[in-house]
Amino acid sequence: MSKVRTAASLLKRFGLRRTLFNYEHHRFEKELPFSCFSLGLLEQDRMWKLAKKHPIAFGSVGQQAEYWMLLPEGGEVAPEFMAACTIRVNECKKRPKVIYTDIAITGPETEEGRDAFWKVNLPGVGECRACFFPEYSLETAEHLDYFGGAICVDAAWMQSVGLTTDAEIRTYLRKTAFHEGEVLHIPRLLSKQPQEVKLMEAHLVEAKDEQPLVSIVIPNKDQKETLQTCLDSLLSLTKYKNYEVVIIENNSEDPETFKYYETLQDPVRVVTCVTDWNYSYINNYGVKHCKGDYLLFLNNDTQIIDGDWLGEMVRLLQRPGVGAVGAKLLFPDGTIQHGGVTVGIRGVAGHAYINWDKSSKGYLHRLEVPQNVGAVTAACLMVPQDVFYQVG
Repeated sequence: MSKVRTAASLLKRFGLRRTLFNYEHHRFEKELPFSCFSLGLLEQDRMWKLAKKHPIAFGSVGQQAEYWMLLPEGGEVAPEFMAACTIRVNECKKRPKVIYTDIAITGPETEEGRDAFWKVNLPGVGECRACFFPEYSLETAEHLDYFGGAICVDAAWMQSVGLTTDAEIRTYLRKTAFHEGEVLHIPRLLSKQPQEVKLMEAHLVEAKDEQPLVSIVIPNKDQKETLQTCLDSLLSLTKYKNYEVVIIENNSEDPETFKYYETLQDPVRVVTCVTDWNYSYINNYGVKHCKGDYLLFLNNDTQIIDGDWLGEMVRLLQRPGVGAVGAKLLFPDGTIQHGGVTVGIRGVAGHAYINWDKSSKGYLHRLEVPQNVGAVTAACLMVPQDVFYQVG
């Protein structure tokens, strides 16, 4: 896009808040309702007609076909599975290498999967737990098994790699770092299986050994005790060593605040911003005094509880295509304040998992593993300095 659009302008452009939230799937929604397990006869007929316009050949592993379809043990697909895949593949600019869909889990609930899936009752399936996958991303794919259910893979690609069995193909997919457009997610319940989707450990992107300087920007007006708690935890627990802390003093009046400033030593320094209270302006002013390649915006009422926090954020921000990284934040009572921001709710956006217990797994384990989100809160947000200036 040639210019940055605010959420408000997008809402105005598309008319309704729900339209913004579902915009990407608006046209497809008319062709493929929520669950293919509940399609009526007329809807099934319409889907097959759409698929027959540009047919795609599907077959089992080893057969002559454009795509091989892999089923897990005990798994089944909806009758419209291949028609739905055909429709979506034909909408893509280039043929995807892998296709995956959402899953209805029919087996008994395990301790690992407890509270990680939604319980639903589907026509043709009955009571089950729905696994609505996120879109494919490398960060999540290192922990979440996208490819354990009913999937389709490009047959010619698999033959060129030399893989001819279900197990070999799935293992290969789990170890492959896919690029944009190579993996297609159809966000509909098109298959069912007894086993739950599990977590795993893979390393798809090589970690960098570099430790760039991080500038931690903290605005402050009085609140000496609050700021001291923040800095004491930061300085005593943070394992990552290459950082500076820039306190932006703004209109403090309490003499104790200035006495505390005088006690601060390297890597902490204080700069003064003389202006009426304007959070954006104060942070922008502080950046002008930062030396770091990475900028971390931090509220003065935060407290560090994990020494790996800064190094982990740097590691994720060093990955290609990552523009900003945020942290899971807790309220003092141990409940979750921020687990990512969801764009579209409450008219514009809102915090995900707010007030959940800190031990919660989150839907599909999203509170336990790195995940891509629409936005993160600036109470703790890291961004490369060049990206910060690029967006203005």
